[in-house]
Formats: sequence, structure tokens, C-alpha cells
Amino acid sequence: MRAPVKAPSTWGSTARRLAYHRGAISQLPLASRLIAAPARIYQHYLSGGKPFTSSTFKLQEQSQPINMGSNIKNLDGLKEHLTHDKLDELRNFWFEHIPEMADRIIAPQELQKRWFFSDKEFDNVCVTRFSPILEAIRDAGVTSAQELLSVAQPLNSLDWLSLIILLDQIPRNSYRGEKSSICFTYFDPIAQQVSLEAIKQGIPDKAPEIRWVFSHRNWFYMPLMHSEDISAHVKAVAAFDKMNQDILSLMEGTGGVDEYERKAREVVQADPEAAKSVGETNKVFEEKHKVIIERFGRYPHRNKALGREATPEEVEFLESGGDTFGS
Repeated sequence: MRAPVKAPSTWGSTARRLAYHRGAISQLPLASRLIAAPARIYQHYLSGGKPFTSSTFKLQEQSQPINMGSNIKNLDGLKEHLTHDKLDELRNFWFEHIPEMADRIIAPQELQKRWFFSDKEFDNVCVTRFSPILEAIRDAGVTSAQELLSVAQPLNSLDWLSLIILLDQIPRNSYRGEKSSICFTYFDPIAQQVSLEAIKQGIPDKAPEIRWVFSHRNWFYMPLMHSEDISAHVKAVAAFDKMNQDILSLMEGTGGVDEYERKAREVVQADPEAAKSVGETNKVFEEKHKVIIERFGRYPHRNKALGREATPEEVEFLESGGDTFGS
């Protein structure tokens, strides 16, 4: 059993700001409150009034991502849907089944199934609560990370995490079957741009609430894994390897330069085999994706959704049980 993460049990006046949680948050331990509370509130609480983005990791001004040929857009209308509160709501929903911080750091396989196995009930929640944001993005004609970020205005690393999940994961739960082409042709390119911008800023491996909480960090690399561009997979392999090295670095020693590293070291040393498994599984899964792109230059299992004609080699690959990653 992993050692519990000890923390204060009082929330104080901030609980009054969370009325929509029916007053329950004030009764929870800190690890649970980190999941339930909006980022801007719990960051203030954890760091003594100094948000992560200003005290431990300062966001850079956004560089100019490649524009994908956009024209004049209705971005003002999107602002009503893509709000900071909605980003908080999405992140809280995505991690609501992981109430313990220890399990956020090294997520047990059983808890990861919700994300990686098709479940109609889970899909329905994604569609009902978050697909309106996706449709608003499409209606606004957004075609680049630059445009999306100009509206979203992420305030901290956790806002960036929410954006990655919104663009890379929610479409996969919202547009299945024949509609999945919307993921591959529209949202995936934007998600990959946002991912690359986040990596360029150093968010996944410098912001402690991302770097040392590995069930946060891995989402930043998923858009690269989903790409059919081999150069994205080269970056993904390097990113997952770096994450694995960070996990291994926690196997020894004590303490850490910040609260998150200290907690991560405690969790990893409590169950080193589980920690090793998380690091290795991510690396292996990316390699499985990469070898398909190296062989075919694309994912054969997407051919039908994209109206592409399969080559004989691709047909043989699929009929012989080649990886389709749940599609």
C-alpha cells in the first residue's frame, strides 16, 4: 500500500467560494480538495497565496505556432464557451475517480481504464458537458493553436492540461465511428500544436504540479502519439523517456526541491514496481504507435473513417490482428 500523503484538513474561508460543490469540500482532506476545487483556488491554498505560475513556474508569452490557413474568425463567440471555469470543470471531471494524490502521481492500471476503454456512459457525459465547447471551436473556425490560445488565455499549467484533454481526448469520446474523422482531421492538428507549444514552454517537465504528477504529465504527450507525422513520434519517444527517467530518479534519496517532488518520491518508494510499470508502459505504448507510422506512414485503422483506400499490406496487417488501439 502506498504511504498516504499527509496534509492539513481545514480549508478555511475558501470553502465559501465553492458553493456549487454543496459544501462538501470543507470536509475533505487536502488531497481530495485538490481534485474538487478550481485550480486558481487550490493553487492559492497550497502555495501560501502564491499561484504555481508565478512562484514556481512562470508561463512564457506564447510564441507564434504555425497557422493552418485560417481567415477571419468568430472568436468572440467562442469566449462564452471556452472559459477558465469550464477548464476547471473539465479537469475535475477527468480526474474525479482519482481522489487520492498518491494515485494521481502513479495511477493504478484499474483507475486508468476509464480513460482508455470505451464506455458509453462516460462518452455520454463527455458529449453532454463538453462537446458544446468543441462545437463552438468548430463554429468559430479555429484552425490553429495560436487562435485557440488567444481565446483560452491559460493562466497556469493546469489550464494547459485541461486544454490538451479538451482537444485530444474529449473528441475521441464525442465523435466515434463515422464521426471520428473530425478528431483526426480537425482537432488532432490543433491539439498537436498546443502540445508542442506547451513542451516548448517547458510546462510538462518544469511545472512541478505537472512534472511530478505523472497522470497529469502523460496527457501532454498524447497528441504527439496520435499524430501520423513521424517527427512527432520522435519527440514523443524522447518525452516519454524523459518522464520515465524522472520516475526512476525518485527511487532513491529523500525530500525534494518542492512539495510535489517530495510527495512523488514518497509514493514511488512506497511501490517502486508500480512506478516502474507506469514509466515503461507509456514508453512501450508510444513505440507501438511509432513502428506503425514508420511502416505505413499512417494508421491503417483510420482508413475507413477518413475515406482512404487501404493498401494490400495494410489489409493484411489489420486482418492479422495489427494494433488498432481500440478503434
